[in-house]
Amino acid sequence: MAVDIIITRQEYLNEFKNDVGFVSNLGDYTNNLAGSVMENLKVIKEIDVSWSFSASQANGGMGISELSAGVLQFVKAQGKWKNEGFAVGDELLITWIDASGNQNATATITSLTNQYMIMSWGGFPIPGNINGWITNSTVIYGTSFLTAQIYRFGLVDNGETSVDDVSKVSGNAQGYYGSNIGFDTGGGVRDLNWNTLQRLGQYEDWRTGSMRTRFLSNPVILFGKGVSQRFEIEHEFTIVPYYLDGELSNLQNNIIPQDLLGNNSYKYVYSPGFLNVLSNPNTEKRIGYTDDLGSVAWFNENFNGFNNNYQINSITYTEQATANSANGILVGTKTRITIQVQKNNGNFVVGDRVGVYASYLPEQSEYQNTTLSDLKDNFIYDNALGNSAGPPQAGQDFITKLKIFSPSTNLMTLYFDVEYSSLQKAFLSSKVQQQPTYFLIGVQLGDVVLISGNSDRIIILADVELYDESPDIPDLMDFDKFEIYPHDQQIGGGGFFTEMTSWNEDGLVVDFDFWIDLNKNAVLNTLEFKEVAYNPTTGQYFELDSYSFSVASAVVSSGVQQINAALTRGYILKTGDQFNDVTISVGANVGGIQHYTGRYAQKISWQDWLQNLNVDTVFYDNTKPQNNLNLKSSNYSLLNGYEIRLAVFGNLDGINQFNVSGNTDYLFVSPTITVYDYDTDGVTPPPVWSCVIETFNNANLAPLGGSILTGQDTLFRATWTNKNGPVLSLLGLWGINRIEETNEQGYQITEMSSINDPASNQLLIPSSGTKLFVYLNSGTVVFECLVDGSTVSSGINYNLSSRIHDSNVSGVGKMTESGVIKATEVGSIKIIE
Repeated sequence: MAVDIIITRQEYLNEFKNDVGFVSNLGDYTNNLAGSVMENLKVIKEIDVSWSFSASQANGGMGISELSAGVLQFVKAQGKWKNEGFAVGDELLITWIDASGNQNATATITSLTNQYMIMSWGGFPIPGNINGWITNSTVIYGTSFLTAQIYRFGLVDNGETSVDDVSKVSGNAQGYYGSNIGFDTGGGVRDLNWNTLQRLGQYEDWRTGSMRTRFLSNPVILFGKGVSQRFEIEHEFTIVPYYLDGELSNLQNNIIPQDLLGNNSYKYVYSPGFLNVLSNPNTEKRIGYTDDLGSVAWFNENFNGFNNNYQINSITYTEQATANSANGILVGTKTRITIQVQKNNGNFVVGDRVGVYASYLPEQSEYQNTTLSDLKDNFIYDNALGNSAGPPQAGQDFITKLKIFSPSTNLMTLYFDVEYSSLQKAFLSSKVQQQPTYFLIGVQLGDVVLISGNSDRIIILADVELYDESPDIPDLMDFDKFEIYPHDQQIGGGGFFTEMTSWNEDGLVVDFDFWIDLNKNAVLNTLEFKEVAYNPTTGQYFELDSYSFSVASAVVSSGVQQINAALTRGYILKTGDQFNDVTISVGANVGGIQHYTGRYAQKISWQDWLQNLNVDTVFYDNTKPQNNLNLKSSNYSLLNGYEIRLAVFGNLDGINQFNVSGNTDYLFVSPTITVYDYDTDGVTPPPVWSCVIETFNNANLAPLGGSILTGQDTLFRATWTNKNGPVLSLLGLWGINRIEETNEQGYQITEMSSINDPASNQLLIPSSGTKLFVYLNSGTVVFECLVDGSTVSSGINYNLSSRIHDSNVSGVGKMTESGVIKATEVGSIKIIE
């Protein structure tokens, strides 16, 4: 009998009939994939899993012998035991008939080859006819709890006969996995709770929904043992693709893709795999299902090629705040899209269902091989559904309101509002400035009385149009002060810079003062501080880091937004260190010009192991980490027209000189911050300073070759040599030693400075005094501190680096700050246990 996976229940729900969240009319569903592209569906399956072997004359029977007390060997005459679904560790129920009648016993497989199965016998009697051949009466059932799942699926052509799990959009495999499903809670009682599964593989680019599984029951029990296991699976997904790069003209001209042309359709194929434990693939029970044909519609058709009873009469765009006409969805402000629809045969009635769908049309590079954003993120997709004359509804993302009015005979009017997030605005604004950028809008209509299987629902392609930039209102906001302080300067003590030089890992702090013009009804909606790579010629930029102030919810008193905050960036620095500050306070109001003051800290990003999908692909280099599309600032400093800048992004509402309200994005950028790579400086070549980083056992100064101890302190020494000869004085020199976990995901780098006090309970501690110990040794400059062995994590790799500042030497290039500053990276440091 081998592995049996039987589908005992299969239901496809859709949002049109079952509502968003699939919580209504649960008795109305289809048994196959049926719907339209862009539509969200949920498939529910109940699956019975079992595996067994029945000895018979047809399969050659089975030999049995007792190897020792309580140890039996079963010999398979034909085929392989593994092909029957068995694996080492499987618990078994064995039944047979002998002279005493029906018998049964339990066993556990201890060894398995193609022909031989050895098991520890769980009881007596042992099978009759021992040391002989059994043919017609013995059946072996697997009874081990299956507690893990690997589920693969795909939307493929109806004509395909295999489970092709490759996404037609991203080109990557689609699947989910999970463990601890129906685990033993004690005494053989299994957990019945849902378990949310994780995406399978490194890519998010295919994912449009979610999946969960739970154990339900043992529908077949023999001699007190469950020999089949029933699971319930719920998978939510979107029918895609509805657009691929290069198909714009097809959308505009309603040319149906070949996959859905005529009688062609997609179907849902899947291969559920169940395992004893997730880490043992030998225990997997898997069967693929490909037979259920689908009925999937392209835009403007009902299911697979059936006629359309609806049409769009008109669509208009306006700026929601002003009712001013627009040519498309406005990027920078809320847009109201008003649509009139018509039913060609019959009339609309109160309560009729309507859905709206909106999506950005991306380039291929934006929706393939993304690990941090899923398909809906990449396509900036959202939808909302509601009923005519019902309350307004919102989507899950940027559709903020859908209102459907009472119908008038066969005509009905609706509108929905679109307002993008600040990140979406910034992205789309940058795209619109570079090239023509399109979106699509779909409208879903149908007779709500008809059951899902006979529904006339349809998604009409209402428009494919260019985005419209929001009209800007000038002088709503500006900065009076933007002073940048390096590590050796304190705010209020002078020594600030505007244009300066830095290195990867450097910490800076900005002292600022900005104003908004209340005479123009300026309202600050968002305020974000960023490190960016900025092209001053084209105005394009991409982010390396960003921090957002929460300003939209600030209390308004006497017409002034009371924006006050005293936060930190979360860097590993001493409490109260200005290089960790994020503060903002309400300042003076002079003639309606409202000032705000504050400071914010910024570390120069250095993490080249972290992917950055924002980077201009002109920097692509497949010989470098993440193809050189990462967070390492020096990669983009003064290269390909880009410069590193600190920037402030603000979004404001206001009124212009014609008393017309609008929404405007402002981007303020600092002068250039030249960022050098490790082992380089402003004097080239060679650099003035070179460095060797070493580690020693602090107890006996035994060299560790760059490794770090656990349980005892490690001496971390950086020795700096000046190319111009022996160093005779420490005057004008300061430095920092730093350590971080290899491939850490943020800015959690620990530093020991010769100027500023360290944080409490951090990984680096002083070796002498209270700060980084700096001394001369035979004409070299030495920086020393300790790695606290009590805080080192076992099994973790670390990066070490060191940084020197020499104000006795002037660099070259655009350097307002004098001195040569450099750092040396040592890479991964392995712990010695």
